[in-house]
Amino acid sequence: MSNLNYPYIVKSLPYEIVSLEPVIDKTTLVIHHDKIYLNYIEKLNLIIKENKDLSNYSILELIYNPFLIPPTILNKTLYYAGGIYNHELFFDNLTSNKHNMINGLFNKMIIEEYKSFDNYKNFILKLAASPINYHWIITTINCKNKIDTIGLKDNDTTIPLNLYPLLVIDIAEHAYFIKYHNHKDDYVNSIFSIINYDVVNERLLKIINKKKNS
Repeated sequence: MSNLNYPYIVKSLPYEIVSLEPVIDKTTLVIHHDKIYLNYIEKLNLIIKENKDLSNYSILELIYNPFLIPPTILNKTLYYAGGIYNHELFFDNLTSNKHNMINGLFNKMIIEEYKSFDNYKNFILKLAASPINYHWIITTINCKNKIDTIGLKDNDTTIPLNLYPLLVIDIAEHAYFIKYHNHKDDYVNSIFSIINYDVVNERLLKIINKKKNS
């Protein structure tokens, strides 16, 4: 997370704005990063500006400690904080290195849980097609070091569920509709070719090592 202190700032993309094409087009990424994600940053900063007692907390601390937030602003604070947190994870686990293959410990754990990468992809496609209309699909690791993939709505995060996010896919309409229209499944299928599995493995190893040392 880049947003350690208020005022929170926009985290730059770790790749060129056009470099995810054709999977994610420039127009979509500009809207997604420079308007939607930026809007969450601006709205949260306005909330904190009017509630100075929260100004010493990072975005992650706000999400982990909702009891710190006054009840009158709790929902909107967590909504914007969760949107920032999830979007930064999502943008950071993409890469301009097309056809990057799943690898490392993450690959091993996916095979253990789903038996094959195709099974894993199909599970995600089913979640994406769910009538629940999830906004996020997140592959996580739990306190027992077991892989679990879940769908979340709005800007909910995995934190209240005691799940650590590894691979985050935004499946809200703003993430795909300009290019893929109603074919969300094509978007989800395509996005696996630009997942940065090195980043996913770094997240996984960091969590495992943190547990060992705690």
